[in-house]
Amino acid sequence: MTTIPISTVFFDSPDGAARALTETLRSTDSAGEIRDHLGRTANLTKDAVVDEVGSVAGEILEMSVSTIFERSWSKYTALVQAAEETAGDPNAVRLIGLITHEVSVGYEPRVEVYLGNKRVATVTVQLKLDLTLRGVLVHVRDGCVTGIRAGDCAIKGALAIAGQSVTSGEKTLDLARDISFPSPIRLAGEVVA
Repeated sequence: MTTIPISTVFFDSPDGAARALTETLRSTDSAGEIRDHLGRTANLTKDAVVDEVGSVAGEILEMSVSTIFERSWSKYTALVQAAEETAGDPNAVRLIGLITHEVSVGYEPRVEVYLGNKRVATVTVQLKLDLTLRGVLVHVRDGCVTGIRAGDCAIKGALAIAGQSVTSGEKTLDLARDISFPSPIRLAGEVVA
């Protein structure tokens, strides 16, 4: 199994995300603010700082799609109930079917720019994702989600930086093949040391 980063919803390559965010950022008021706050610094250096902010923003999109599931499934009643039923019994296993399950998430991570110890600018990345899971079979064991056995996920997303649209995209994932669970997602019970 592989780990699919969020950037693949929008771009063909990881450096495509950083490049697109940087190009869009250059034309925003935030880029001007960064340049202004850097004062008498050489223009090439100011441009390099703006470009670095775009690159760092691109790294944010390397978060795994499975992280979205990890954050949202603790709110899904059937999964939590199965986790509670299996907690403390390593031999108990539940397979929970999610016929159609929709998840909408919004993230607004930010990149802060400092000159010495003083913050001179904050640039926000706006990420909106709508996920539709179809025919998903989730494996729950000992209070944890341990994997996905079947189903797919259609993802639609929109990406902006400093309030300016960068792109939108769509991708469909075969969840059993594309989403890995390097460690179980605990929903109930205690971690046994």
